[in-house]
Amino acid sequence: MGRLFRRVVRTTRRPRRSGGGTKFSTADGKQYRVVAVNEPENNEFADPPRKWGRVGVMAAAWALALALGGWVAPTFAASGNPENQDPRDEAASSEKNAAWRYLRYGSNQELDRSEATICDGASPEVSPSDLDDLRQTYADELGGITDVDLETGDPVAGVDGATVAATVSYIYQSSQRHEEFVVTVQKSGDTYCVSNAVRLQDEEPSSTNGTGEVVDPQDLATDFLRAIVVERNPQTAAALQCSSYTGPTPEELDLAITEWGATTAFLNGIEQAESTETSVTAFSVEVSLTGDLDQESYAFVIGVQGNCVASLTGGDGLI
Repeated sequence: MGRLFRRVVRTTRRPRRSGGGTKFSTADGKQYRVVAVNEPENNEFADPPRKWGRVGVMAAAWALALALGGWVAPTFAASGNPENQDPRDEAASSEKNAAWRYLRYGSNQELDRSEATICDGASPEVSPSDLDDLRQTYADELGGITDVDLETGDPVAGVDGATVAATVSYIYQSSQRHEEFVVTVQKSGDTYCVSNAVRLQDEEPSSTNGTGEVVDPQDLATDFLRAIVVERNPQTAAALQCSSYTGPTPEELDLAITEWGATTAFLNGIEQAESTETSVTAFSVEVSLTGDLDQESYAFVIGVQGNCVASLTGGDGLI
């Protein structure tokens, strides 16, 4: 019985032969059997057949979609997005901004943008093309224009709209030329537009009394202070003084502006004022100074007698 059991065990544990295949041994004594692949099973899980014509059509379609997306998408992204609008094409936001845009763009060879600020039906005395001609005149005189600077005063309400005094500086390297303008701005709803612009041209009045020449006293007062404050040429202003002139000299005022540290100075409007003498016409003028970190305005009263400047007072805190 025991022998029978042992024989059964040996029989059941004997490995079964697998059918087919090639048996071989390696140099180190290991044995391997190579069995043929079951072709029906392999075909059951094989990849489906490819239709190469359809694959080519789909690839071309994807390439076309990507190309169109790269061309059309930026257009859709840009359209209707306010952030993509050029700030120079925005409407003026105030009287000062309208005057600034008109003079700045007209003096910087952007005539279309300057013209866009003009009120419908208005014909300013100084047109955008006039501003461009003026720039070209100074470019010829200086040898070119490297920059255009602009300073505007506060708007003054009037019958025909607000007036804004401005100074345009034409710059070439270390040389500068200046022009003063008065721009009239009108408001219609929430928009601002320019109805007129006037250039304050230089006059050449006589510096002595009794010559018989007729001089506009306001122009003379403007020329006097402009020579000191804007052009920084006190010698020109001194030539306009009366022999009986009283007040700080042009040289003293020029020195005070320099010591204040002004990088830009301009006249912020001029208005007729009361005079204590019948022979003297008085004008109040505000001088605005701008430095690196500060901005201040100082009030002056200038008196004109005949064809010369008789007096200058004010400037408290500056002189």
